[in-house]
Amino acid sequence: RQYDSIGNLREWWDADVKERFEERAQCIIDQYEKIDVPGTVLNISGELTLGENIADNGAIKQSYMAYKNYLRRHGKEKRIKGLEQFNNEQMFFLGYGLSYCENMTRTHLIYLLLSDNHSPSRTRVNQVLANYPEFAAAFHCRVGTPMNPTKRCAVW
Repeated sequence: RQYDSIGNLREWWDADVKERFEERAQCIIDQYEKIDVPGTVLNISGELTLGENIADNGAIKQSYMAYKNYLRRHGKEKRIKGLEQFNNEQMFFLGYGLSYCENMTRTHLIYLLLSDNHSPSRTRVNQVLANYPEFAAAFHCRVGTPMNPTKRCAVW
């Protein structure tokens, strides 16, 4: 938003667009700052992690749209033995979650919370998917549950 189409530093959004973006960004900030991080007494810094949180929330939409386009072109994918109870859409979201699997010490987690511009992996999965109605639809999550909240945030 600060660089024009040829890379020059220039504010090119009009006041209305900028205001709407800032309102949506504030929703993300507020939402992430309310998240308690298990194993610590800390919360996520919504300001520090804002850029990456916006990117994560936008990326799931783009990648899911690309996957749905793939399915339209090529048909349903074969089921994986042992995971036949999951449909293609559910497998997409399981794959997304698995891509963030990690194990870290409490000390390292606290260090990341204080200094990293990324939210912890657990949040990068759960909060992003909670903000994405297609996830709730794929898994038939009841409205008002943590993975299908009544209030969601979206920037893009």
